[in-house]
Amino acid sequence: MKRGVEKTEATERKRIRRQSSTPSLPLDLTSEIFLHLPAKYVVRFRCVSKLWSTITTQPYFKNTFEARSNLLLFFKDGDKLFVFSLSQQNPNPNESYLHYSSRPIDSYHMTYPKSCSFTCKTESVQGLICFRKAAKLTVWNPTMRTFLNLPTADKSWRVIAFFLGYDPVECKHKVMCMPSDEASDEASDEASDECRVLILGSAKQSWRKIKTNYKHRPFSGYRMGVHGQCINGVLYYQAILGSDRAIMSFNVRSEKLSVIALPLEGFWKMKLIRYGRKLACFGSNGNSMWVLEDAEKLEWSNHIFLHLSHYEQGLQNFKLVGITDDGELIYVQSTVFKSFPIIYIHPTRKTFRRVEYRGIAEEDIRQRNGFGERSLRGLQV
Repeated sequence: MKRGVEKTEATERKRIRRQSSTPSLPLDLTSEIFLHLPAKYVVRFRCVSKLWSTITTQPYFKNTFEARSNLLLFFKDGDKLFVFSLSQQNPNPNESYLHYSSRPIDSYHMTYPKSCSFTCKTESVQGLICFRKAAKLTVWNPTMRTFLNLPTADKSWRVIAFFLGYDPVECKHKVMCMPSDEASDEASDEASDECRVLILGSAKQSWRKIKTNYKHRPFSGYRMGVHGQCINGVLYYQAILGSDRAIMSFNVRSEKLSVIALPLEGFWKMKLIRYGRKLACFGSNGNSMWVLEDAEKLEWSNHIFLHLSHYEQGLQNFKLVGITDDGELIYVQSTVFKSFPIIYIHPTRKTFRRVEYRGIAEEDIRQRNGFGERSLRGLQV
């Protein structure tokens, strides 16, 4: 009898433990709360329980969390890598001129990986960034604070052009690369009709050879530090085909290449940017942009902006690095002293805002990390 009572009590204790371990909030609500937290807390909370670890490592959660439209700023100092997440939200979009201060949403520093070279990188694609050092590639996940060194695509390639894409249907990142001679923007022997493709997260990290119908060579065009654009599952980059220049499109899912003619003959000194959910070519004159309205019909629309010379004094020593989801051009300085300003210009709305981001280069940050009075160089956005 006593043994039966003890067994019943043990069963009841197990039942109570199971009930107490059951989440008091629905899983979708718990996931939604995590999506609004800074990355450092999400990383910590993975250690709380298997359930929380499962929630924060699901593909849907990672893709949604990593796609949040914040601006990522990072720079190297010694053997440390400093990372800051900045909000792009405009506090008053109806004002034509704003000048205010803000602070990073999140920040951290970590050991700088020797396998990386931040001078040659892709833009962030669904939360990941790819770097190249010679012909070696490294993929960085700033949210999870992890680096992945990729195997060499082809040992005979001394220098490569590389692109990071994302397939929104199958939720897969892919890296595509091919040989490239960066010393010249003219046709060369480095033109190729094949590339290599690697699927990130696959069980076997290996490159596959993809044959194309176009012998071409990627080139950097306006040389503004961006290697292609991935928009709606399609990679776009500039290339030389024989004696012509064009834009190549690479469907990340089907892995098929196509050629898109430039909007204007001779219009090749440009920066490819994302404009909403479309590809756009921003000219070197600073006041004209062509938007690819229909990739199949090759229909471009021209947008003439307010001439940016109106802000010429405010833009001294600034460079264009991209565009916000709201259509604002983003200008940053490559060298920072006591403050870190970013200028946002919306050409069609004719709005201008200058944001001084505090907590990046001020005295307390310098003393804490040993920066001294020197300028901070090599900032990447």
